[in-house]
Amino acid sequence: MQRKLIEMLINLKKINPSKMAQYAKDKTDFYQKFYKNHDVNNFKALPLLTKNDLTGLDPFELLSRDFVDEVSYYGETSGSSGSPTPCFFTARDFKNLTGLCALTPYTPLISQTLQENRVTVNGLTFGYTIAGFSFTQILLQCHAMVAQLGSRSTIATPERNARTIAKLKPSIIAATPLDLMVWLEIIRTDLPDEYPEVLRNLKILFSTAEPCANTRKQQLEKHFGIVHINTYATVDGFITIPCPCGEKHIIDGLYEIELYDQNLKSLGSYGTGRLCFTNLLRKTSPLVKYLIDDYVTITPSTCPHGFKNSVAPKGRYELTVDLNNRTWGSLDFEELVYKFGLPIDYRIYIHDEQIQVELEEYPSCPGYDISSLKTELTTLTGLTVEVKLLKLGDLTSIRKVRENKSIIKILDLRKTSRQVLPQIL
Repeated sequence: MQRKLIEMLINLKKINPSKMAQYAKDKTDFYQKFYKNHDVNNFKALPLLTKNDLTGLDPFELLSRDFVDEVSYYGETSGSSGSPTPCFFTARDFKNLTGLCALTPYTPLISQTLQENRVTVNGLTFGYTIAGFSFTQILLQCHAMVAQLGSRSTIATPERNARTIAKLKPSIIAATPLDLMVWLEIIRTDLPDEYPEVLRNLKILFSTAEPCANTRKQQLEKHFGIVHINTYATVDGFITIPCPCGEKHIIDGLYEIELYDQNLKSLGSYGTGRLCFTNLLRKTSPLVKYLIDDYVTITPSTCPHGFKNSVAPKGRYELTVDLNNRTWGSLDFEELVYKFGLPIDYRIYIHDEQIQVELEEYPSCPGYDISSLKTELTTLTGLTVEVKLLKLGDLTSIRKVRENKSIIKILDLRKTSRQVLPQIL
């Protein structure tokens, strides 16, 4: 009933794409200039909004004049391309944003889990993005008690977070998969008597802010005995619903979805391509024909819970690799890496005639099947494959504050590479 009500409200309040474009032109300084020579009624002919268009932009130029006195939150994307995308939220925006999470069919499991143990930990970053704030609000809406630990700071050090998790023994942790594995490994080695009870209490991982392949999700669930609710969402306004059917669903009616090919030729709404969306509901800082530029596959869904469309993210388009007559996203490689075991991290280096893979072993889950990875990767790419198993610490310093993060885990070292982002942010 709650889901039907939310979907009904979306359909009542949404406007068509051309009207959103007209609103953006009328109410924001940026779109007034951006659409100066364009007819907003011809939506298909409007230019794509790219991150490069926002380089050096005064963020208030994207804020609607209707909401100058109402906005409560400001956020930015990480800006790994050099152009952070600004985004403003009113209190109502933020409430509606977190309220959409009630659409997930995981809700009964979350409610049952919290009835047994209300203690939860939010280990997501509280910073420029709104992930930390939003996941706390989601947990509070579910009647949880939340310990807002955060991550990647001199206060929320990995060891302190691990000790706090061992003390609280939460039923739900919100974190990136890498941070969860780091904290649990510290508990296993430093507090071995606490480790079994921590795992007995831990039932659910909420994750976001870090791309995660389905095979990685499955390995985490199997190894730790948890349910991993892996969320694909962005601070710049694209949110999907994770589902027990194994898919991530696009919220019906909330977006106008478009896909584009390598040359920015339109591919329609289904297939595999570069993702562009228009939010049809939120006017505070409109995003019209915004080329988020994730490389995705969108398909109609036969989900038993009634969702109509699904999206499978493959990573950023700028990081894709053309190999053996196929365009590979970073998550296409990750699907193979985690198919044969559970490393804590990895790197893949692509040369003209060879692929080198570095896998960092997770001590509590040894025995990675290197030979199967080599065979499958060789078959799919047509290149010679070398796999090296590294010790924990060679890629991930689990006890140090994360001062930066790896943007590129698959490095295309060939002259044909289109990778333009920095390796480290």
